[in-house]
Amino acid sequence: MNIDFTNPTIKFYFSFQCPYSYMTWEMLKSLLSNKVKVAPIEIGLFPQGTSKYNYQDIWAEPRWNRLVKDAASLNIKITPPDKYVSGITATRAIEDYGNIAAIDYITSVFRGVFFSRIDISIQSSLRLHLQSEGIDSSILSAALEKPETEKKANDQLLLWGHERIRMLPTVELGDERYCGFIDKPGLERFLRSELD
Repeated sequence: MNIDFTNPTIKFYFSFQCPYSYMTWEMLKSLLSNKVKVAPIEIGLFPQGTSKYNYQDIWAEPRWNRLVKDAASLNIKITPPDKYVSGITATRAIEDYGNIAAIDYITSVFRGVFFSRIDISIQSSLRLHLQSEGIDSSILSAALEKPETEKKANDQLLLWGHERIRMLPTVELGDERYCGFIDKPGLERFLRSELD
């Protein structure tokens, strides 16, 4: 399927460290043509005030075993990250990569978390990972030199409350949302019902 519409923007609320976000991102990429703009909005893994949780509390081994199988069905290889870290460093560069390059950038960061298992909060680790995947890391470096990118990334953490986000990932189009455990047929039905 190649959905081909001209003007709507789909908002995609996600976390770089949410495996469901990674899988939904890959599904969105495969379903949408370049004519449909996706606004990727990284809001972190946890709502404000719940940072006491860690990866083991949310995704235990049985769930990871299922996640690995679900990801494999989408031709994605994932492994559990070692720990939860801040995604703000990676988030700060999304807009600077622009509409086209940001797609590859976001995909590379997801691979860094779930395949290469790098700490995306460490600038040097993230830059080296991007370079190993052929992504221009100078754009990340330039974004990190601008204080306003850090403020915006921190402000996006507040969207958990202000945007009434209850679960990640969330795909929003107009007034409708599809969130949580997203599968490809369900995502396709949602997009068709909203875009047709």
